[in-house]
Amino acid sequence: MKNIQLKTHSKNTLKHLFLTAVLTLSIGFISGCKSSPDRGSGKGVTDETRVTKEAGEISVMSFNVENMFDNIKNDGVNDYTYLPKKLKNTAEVKAYCKTVTSSFYRSECFNKDWSDAAVKLKINQVAKVITYADGGKGPDNLLLSEVENENILKMLVNGPLKGLGYQTVAILKGPDTRGINTAFISKFPMVGKPILHIIPFSDPGGKRSRGILETTVKINKKNVTFLSVHFPSQGNPTGQRRDAVEYMKKIMLEIQSQGRAVIAGGDFNIIDEEEVDYGYFGKTLSEAGAVSHIVGCKNCQGTYNHKGQWSFLDALVYSHNLPQAAGLELIPESIEVIKSPVQTKPNGTPIRFDENERKGASDHFPIYSRLRILN
Repeated sequence: MKNIQLKTHSKNTLKHLFLTAVLTLSIGFISGCKSSPDRGSGKGVTDETRVTKEAGEISVMSFNVENMFDNIKNDGVNDYTYLPKKLKNTAEVKAYCKTVTSSFYRSECFNKDWSDAAVKLKINQVAKVITYADGGKGPDNLLLSEVENENILKMLVNGPLKGLGYQTVAILKGPDTRGINTAFISKFPMVGKPILHIIPFSDPGGKRSRGILETTVKINKKNVTFLSVHFPSQGNPTGQRRDAVEYMKKIMLEIQSQGRAVIAGGDFNIIDEEEVDYGYFGKTLSEAGAVSHIVGCKNCQGTYNHKGQWSFLDALVYSHNLPQAAGLELIPESIEVIKSPVQTKPNGTPIRFDENERKGASDHFPIYSRLRILN
């Protein structure tokens, strides 16, 4: 029927239709090639909207890399799950795995084969997410959660991230019995040595939680301090997160009183319902700095999805004195949740790392931002 109808058009009409079609395709092609994020999508930065910084800007990203372990037994931590299966046939490993209350994690403890190949795949997948930012070069400053130790961190930096300019590598062992810690890497030189702040919990149950890692680097000829955090999970009382938030605010204000700028980031483990009830981000931490998803990322859904519910478990907090103390200015519209193809399902949720299926990277999405250098 279409061919019959076309024969009835005049030559001018056919010419008009052809030109209209070409124009429409051209506009569609140009629109599809845009490089800036589609902030109206509400889905974060995707493959079509890959982020990159401009000249005169620096970037900061926070990423919970979900159980980035090596496969060597480390003293003093319960890292039995993340051993090669050939090393799990011992009384020590079996005795520990029997104590794991969750049937899923107990089975994982007994059966996961954290081989050399699995470790290599894990850090390669994590690196793909990291290098999704800034046109394949990775962010200038990266705050990390759930890193076991310096060994696995250096495997990442000296392996798939080699040649990207990361010269500061910081991690200190904390009190977490499972063996996960916070870490920080940067393309800027370190000033002094890292410090691990142990959170003074009023609840004795919090004593096993991760500390706050303080690392200072030289940016724009100024000292800028970064605080890497991973607060108690939702399996712990809200009072523990309140203690952690208050302590971090105290540290941030003290650093600012010394004339230094500070940026904190990591996994705060604060779900939306808890934020509504207590205002840990909007009230407490906002006194110390600007919170990423409050001042920007307006159409982002969150960094973590639990049973269909999104929350900003991961966030960045920028001290109010950034312009004066560091000559840096936050660009609120640059703040985005990064959804790289390697870890994003068709429905927009994160893909956990699966060494058997050889897919995914982490159950958390990173949160990313840029700052403008003022002078």
